Amino acid sequence: MGVVKKSEKQQKKDQRWRRVQEAAFKYKNVLFIDANCVSSKQICQIRSKLRPIDACMVMGKNTLMRAALTAAKAKP
Repeated sequence: MGVVKKSEKQQKKDQRWRRVQEAAFKYKNVLFIDANCVSSKQICQIRSKLRPIDACMVMGKNTLMRAALTAAKAKP
């Protein structure tokens, strides 16, 4: 049996999972928002405003975000 490579989609999910958990450990305050009908230019402007205050934006599906934060909370 050979080594099974992860698909690109699964690799992106894993990266997003790690980013959420890293943010959960790094920051003490978190803000969740629903971003419907937001253009890429608006997202770019928001991210540029967040950089100077040492904040980050992580976007993802609700279930992935919830599961990653629950797992991060369970770690000592």
